Amino acid sequence: LLWCHGMVKHGRNKKRRAGRIGRTQLKNRSWNRWDPNPKIKDKVVKANWDVNKSYTANLAEMGLSAKPNQLPDEREQKARADKVHVIELFEIPDSDEPNYKARFPLSKEDEKYMSACVEKWDDDYGSMFRDTKVNYMQHTEAKLRKMGAVFLSLTLEQRRADVSNTH
Repeated sequence: LLWCHGMVKHGRNKKRRAGRIGRTQLKNRSWNRWDPNPKIKDKVVKANWDVNKSYTANLAEMGLSAKPNQLPDEREQKARADKVHVIELFEIPDSDEPNYKARFPLSKEDEKYMSACVEKWDDDYGSMFRDTKVNYMQHTEAKLRKMGAVFLSLTLEQRRADVSNTH
C-alpha cells in the first residue's frame, strides 16, 4: 500500500455533494439600491422633490427624516428651521370623530365577561382570577385589573352590552 501524505481535505467531497461549496452564486439583479424616479402621488411633495438628490437629502429639505427612529443632531435641526416644514407640506385635517377603538374600548363580549366578573367579585381581582367558572377565559390578575379599569370607566354611551346592576 502506498500512503499519500498530502494535504487533508476536511470532508471536502461531503461538502461538495451537499451543495455547500463549488456552486456558482447568482447575483440578485432585481435588487436596486434606490429608485431615481420614485412614484410620488402627492402634488406638493412631487413639486419639492429633486431627482438629482438622494431620498435622505430630499426628505431632509422637506423637514422629514429618512430614518425616523434616529435622533437628529442640533445642527441639523437649526439648518432645517429656515426650510420647508412638514405642516406646510401636508394639510392634516382635524379628525371630527374619534376612531372605533376610542369610542368602544372593549368588545361586547369583553363587556359581558367583565360585567359578570365585577357583579360577583366587585373589585377583588385576586378572587376573580381564581374563580374558573366566572373567569372561564382564565385571564391573569393583571389582565383582569386592566380590563376592569377600562370597563368601570366606560360611559353609558360607550356601553353596548346589556349590563345588569353594576357600577
